[in-house]
Order: sequence, then structure tokens, then C-alpha cells
Amino acid sequence: MGNKIWNNLGIEKLVYRGNGLGHHERKAVFVPFTAPGDVVSWRPVREKKHFIQGRLMEVEVPSKNRLEPCCPYFEKCGGCQWQHLNYDFQLLWKHRIVTEILEKNASIPGNRIGGVLPSSSPWQYRKRARLAWDRKGIGFYQNGSHRVIPVRNCALLNSRLNRVLSVIRNFLMTFPLTQIGREILLEVGDEGNPRVILRIRPGAVKESEKIRDALGRIVTLAEKEGFSLWVDWGRGKGPTLLTKRDKVVLHPSEAGSMRLDVPPGGFFQANLSQNRRLTELVLEAAEKCGLSGGMGVLDLYCGMGNFSLPLALRGWRVRGVDSAVSSVEAAKKNAVMNDIGSARFIHADAGEYLQTRLENGELPFSVLILDPPRTGTIEIARLLAESVQCPELLIYVSCDPMTLARDLKILAVSYEVQSVVMIDMFPHTFHIETVTVLRRR
Repeated sequence: MGNKIWNNLGIEKLVYRGNGLGHHERKAVFVPFTAPGDVVSWRPVREKKHFIQGRLMEVEVPSKNRLEPCCPYFEKCGGCQWQHLNYDFQLLWKHRIVTEILEKNASIPGNRIGGVLPSSSPWQYRKRARLAWDRKGIGFYQNGSHRVIPVRNCALLNSRLNRVLSVIRNFLMTFPLTQIGREILLEVGDEGNPRVILRIRPGAVKESEKIRDALGRIVTLAEKEGFSLWVDWGRGKGPTLLTKRDKVVLHPSEAGSMRLDVPPGGFFQANLSQNRRLTELVLEAAEKCGLSGGMGVLDLYCGMGNFSLPLALRGWRVRGVDSAVSSVEAAKKNAVMNDIGSARFIHADAGEYLQTRLENGELPFSVLILDPPRTGTIEIARLLAESVQCPELLIYVSCDPMTLARDLKILAVSYEVQSVVMIDMFPHTFHIETVTVLRRR
């Protein structure tokens, strides 16, 4: 098709990963930053046998649900896909996309798929962000590339983190470093001061003396502005604290006073208010299963105890497993800090741990929680499909409906889906979190 610009493409729907879908000469055409109801002109970028990836050139006739994006970086920065859609319309299409994926790829009945829990704050909700840093500026990578789009203020980033970003920008842009490809991690919790982690490529070791001098100036700024500063030299030893104080604390549940300390760079959900709703959904699912609170819960991919510790506080005997040493150590410390003795945490690969327990006939758990990374957990799904020792209840927390559908199709041998609930963790993006509750057949 060359580089010709084509006109009059009607956008029919949105699909997973955020693109609009139209048809041209019987081929599907995917165009980002479009809305159902748009009529657009477009240019082909990549053509395959059954589809074409296009680039939006002009909106000829706008959809009634299209808005003017508030962010000057939209369409350049890879952080958002749907700022041009009103928020209710985003929720509508997230629900439709997930429902279609689960019905088509996992044969889940539509009447078992619930609605979407909206975010109470569609803007400035991110309390954790990873930014790129090179000589051109500090910002986010352009979608599908390693080109840094400098950002002065992010509409999704928490106001305290935007403030930190603004005060460190000038310091970092004069940093005496020729290496590129560095990262900045910004974090802030429900309690405590904001945290900045500078990640510097190992190749910068020759310039370490100049870097330390520059870091001394940034430490003075950090103490004045009230944020903690860490530096990770990329040598596998983890980050080093340069300031006097550091504290990032989360409240994982609306009820009670539980507090979780977050290690530097440790994973936690960026939208903390929605994380509390997520945790409550998991707790409610476990408690509605009709089992006694004294029965066992196995929490695979447990992290620092986001689900494990609130469950233990409610009387469950919990074992958490995670492959990240820092997460397991944080979970153990959080159990001590909250005076919880009924939760045990183990450093192990989730799949290997489950396989060993199944082979040895040692799976004294009635509830299994899975919260895997975006790639899903196909290995564990296969183990559970082939075993007769499956826990009665399975709670699967997923951030990717495609891998969720794949795993649910495998699990269908042993489990039946009872319900699916969606949680909008990331407004203005295509991302959606789900909690699926399954019972053993």
C-alpha cells in the first residue's frame, strides 16, 4: 500500500491495547488514538496478511465521545492511549473488550462477568512511576521505541511526585555523565516522604567520582525538599540510601490500621485507592467461600504481603510465596510490624513450589490466590488442571485479559468460573485489572 494516505475510514470499535478498528478492502485496520464513530484519514505503517497497522493522519468526522486531550504530550508519550475519550466511555469499552476476550477465548458466560469499578480519581492517581532519563530530558518512552519524550508535568502522576520531578530536573540535566539509558523511579505511599531512585548504567563507573560530587548537591536538595534519594549503580547490589530518612508506607485495606513498608523499588500498585478496593474484593471472595477462617490460604506471587497479611489478620492461616528476595523479606518484616504470626513467607519460584507440594501430597490449603505478572501463569494452570488436589477456591488477579483467558481455558478442566470483576487501575490507558473467582468442579 506504500505511504499513500487513505480517507474515510470509519472506526467501528476499540480493541485490546487501545487501538480503534476499521476495515479497508476487507482487511482489519488498527489505528491508535481513534474513537468509535470517528471517520479518519490514515497511512499504513505495517501490513500483514489479515490486518494493517495504521497511523492517524486526521480526524475527518469526530465521534460524539471524543474530547480534547488535556495533556500536551498525548500521542507522543507512550503512557496514555485514551485521553481523547470521556471517562465513562473508557469504562464502557474496557468492559466490552474484556467480556469479548473472555467469551471468545475462554468460553466464560457473559452473565458471570461483572462491571467495572471506576477510579475515584481519574487524574493524578499514580503514586509510582518509572521515567527514562537521557541528555534530551526526563520523561517516558515514545510508544514502541526507546526515544525519550521529555515531560515537565504528567497529568496522571501524583502532585507530590510532579513536584519532586520539577525540582530535580535541572540538577539531573547537568549531571556529569556521558552514558544514556538511565532510569528514575518515583514513589510515594499513603504515609511518608516521596522517594527517588536513580538507576545508573554500570558503564558509568569510570565517571563515579564526578557522579558522587553531583549526587552530593542533589542530596542537599532532597533534604531541603523532603524526599529521600537512592542510587542504584547497576551492579546487582541494590540501591543505596543517600539521605538521612526514608519511609514509604501503604494501607492495603480500607478497614483496620494495617501498614505495609515498601522497600526501595519494590512492586506495589500505582493506584493505591484502587488497590484497597482490589484487596477488599480478594478478602470478600475468600470469606464468601463458606470455609472457616482457620483454613489455609496459599498466596502465590505474594509480593510484600498485599493480600496475605490482611487475610492473616482476619484469621486465615496464610503461606505466601514469591521469587523476589526483597519482596519476601519485606513481607516478613511487615508481618512483624503488624504483629501477625499466622502468615509465613517463602522465597521460591511459584510454579516449582506448587509442583513440589502437589507431588508430595502436601497442599493443605483451601484457597489459592494467583497474582502473576502480565505474562500470566500457564505453568501453574497446567499443574492445577492435571491435579486431583486442587484447592476448593481459586482467586486469580490479572492485569492482562489475554493471558487470563488462556489460563482460564486450561483451568476449565478442574475449575468453573463463578465471577469476574474488573477494576480500573489506570484511567486513560487500555489497562484493566480483573479478579476472577473459580470453584473446583
